[in-house]
Amino acid sequence: MKKLTRDAQEPLLPHIRPSTRNKIRKYIYGTIFILSIFLLYRSLNSPDTSKHGIGRNGDFIEYEPKAGPTIKEPVENIVKLDVYMEAQCPDTSRFFRQQLKKAWDILGRLNRIELNVIPFGKARCTEKGNDFECQCQHGPTECQINQLMNCVIDRFGFPHRYLPGVLCMQGKYSLDEAMKCVTENYPSEYERMRECASGTRGRRLLALSGQKTASLTPAIDFIPWIVINGSRNSDALYDLTQNVCEAMQPMPSACKDYLRSLQ
Repeated sequence: MKKLTRDAQEPLLPHIRPSTRNKIRKYIYGTIFILSIFLLYRSLNSPDTSKHGIGRNGDFIEYEPKAGPTIKEPVENIVKLDVYMEAQCPDTSRFFRQQLKKAWDILGRLNRIELNVIPFGKARCTEKGNDFECQCQHGPTECQINQLMNCVIDRFGFPHRYLPGVLCMQGKYSLDEAMKCVTENYPSEYERMRECASGTRGRRLLALSGQKTASLTPAIDFIPWIVINGSRNSDALYDLTQNVCEAMQPMPSACKDYLRSLQ
């Protein structure tokens, strides 16, 4: 078979010199390559302009999806309420009866209060080996009831469980009187709580409450010492419910009802 010459293989350019044809071929190939790169880049970076559609009786109806309005739900905050107190303090007893119980009855069910009751007050505990020796402002009986309160709080943890017992114990004049509150509220825990209140564990728990009390800034100079969201609030001594309500955002209807009742 006769072998074709180079000129015979490229009949489309019969009158162009081979060197010129090579240049033209390179130019065409280069152009095609650059055009391919451009089209690929455009396809990868072009915005999505496609239509969306729904079918209805066999028809295709084009539509542009529209973004719905952004709805921001109000975030309900949690109010942190810390009450530093002591068992036989008359001001604490008055505050418990007139303010703390009322506020908890109105707002406790909302689950928006992180309540901490710290029974210690103006006491002092000194470490003695593996034990503590404590002196309380109103005497040894106050230390025993403070220790009992700390034992109940430590045992039950949640305010809705420990607060009824602690409210009952406040202002009692003897450990035996305070233990009646355990019988009324936690009958199966009587022996455990009595042992705790009179023993090493009760004194250790009291000392721990003392550490929390000593860490306050500014230092306490009055009992009860009421802290709302990290700041001492002296006005809460006279209306705890109002001050806690004002710290709640958004304010619940129970607070609005209460504040209307003050007008």
